[in-house]
Amino acid sequence: MAYNTNPSNPNEDHNRRLYNPYQDLQLPIQTLYKLPTSPEFLFSEESLSQRRSWGENLTYYTGIGYLSGSLAGAGKGLVEGIKASENGDSVKLKVNRMLNGSGHTGRRLGNRAGVMGLL
Repeated sequence: MAYNTNPSNPNEDHNRRLYNPYQDLQLPIQTLYKLPTSPEFLFSEESLSQRRSWGENLTYYTGIGYLSGSLAGAGKGLVEGIKASENGDSVKLKVNRMLNGSGHTGRRLGNRAGVMGLL
């Protein structure tokens, strides 16, 4: 969308709103910008096309589900690994319990959330 270069045609201004970036400063500057109220596209063909296809949405939601489930499961597994450690355990054994718990629970919850995103 181009700015209205013809002030005699008010129809080109109906998709714009006035914006003063200095309004909170209470300065005597009265700079107003005409900002669009709808998304702008470089080419008109972009406005006609959909954003994502169903396959892209499927991939996106499956990936987001797996990632969020894995992170939540890793956090839960870390807490379970800390609780499972005993007083006589060495540092290596405690770290091993935390990593095993994070990996196992993260993988399990990640797969479940990924399937939910797939559905």
